[in-house]
Amino acid sequence: MVSSDSWRAAKHRMVAWSFAFVSGYTDVISFARWSVFATMCTGNFILLGRAIMQHVNDHAKLGDPFKGATMHAGFYAMVIIAWSLGAAAYQWSEYKFPGRGASVLSIPLGSLMLLIEIVLVASETSPNVDESGFVQDILYKLTIVAYAPMFGVEWAACAAGRLATNTAAASGHILAISTLSVKHCMKGLSATETVKIQMGLGILAGNLLGAILGALVFLLMPTGAHGALLPLGPVLAILFWLHDHLAKPLSWVKAVQRRRRSNKKSPGVNLENTNAEVSDEDTINSDEDEDDDSDDDDETTK
Repeated sequence: MVSSDSWRAAKHRMVAWSFAFVSGYTDVISFARWSVFATMCTGNFILLGRAIMQHVNDHAKLGDPFKGATMHAGFYAMVIIAWSLGAAAYQWSEYKFPGRGASVLSIPLGSLMLLIEIVLVASETSPNVDESGFVQDILYKLTIVAYAPMFGVEWAACAAGRLATNTAAASGHILAISTLSVKHCMKGLSATETVKIQMGLGILAGNLLGAILGALVFLLMPTGAHGALLPLGPVLAILFWLHDHLAKPLSWVKAVQRRRRSNKKSPGVNLENTNAEVSDEDTINSDEDEDDDSDDDDETTK
């Protein structure tokens, strides 16, 4: 049976890599649709500076991918603010609902994302202003403002929660892998550092594979790839639930785990032998059950 540490690390890696895949997929489609990144602020700050310069000098030729024309600077500022509000909302939600902040927010934000994508599919909105009209074009571009807060929540939750890492940017992971690789050659790595390299490699692979799939979907679907983000809200809601479960398992989950362990105990067997038989499983779940008594007392009080 797997050890507690290896099983816990495996669960963390699977959730983090899934977030990374979704982030890579989303960024390709959001950039192709709106010339903006939905999941991060660094690229949007660079695009904001570029847009400001473009506004100052209308004749500036700043090259691809915009061929001399970007979105208005105010557009990038609104996306950055929306992303920031998502991160702030997570902090508030985590204060109000300890251990459940991300999953609580995922319900309204995920539903909003799903609704917007359904509207885009149903209305057959064109990303081309000449075809859709000025007002409809403005509304179309502003839909990204409804997507960005969810990824502000993702960054805040992944950085502050049990994952303790970012799942949408590559620079930090490339830096960690590079420096730890040198350390490995010089004097070896600790178990924690090895896990950090594994986490980073998985996140980089997830971002890359997600981006490849996003590009493929965008190329194969009609202009705008409306409908490509339909699964995004529900998938992120599930991932946020799993993320919060890593930090604080739900009461019914803990009850099932306790029942499974108790069923393995046979009447009349020496207590020491019984404990020895289930010690591995108890160890695996020790991190999830450490707050059982306090949680049960809280629920009883409620």
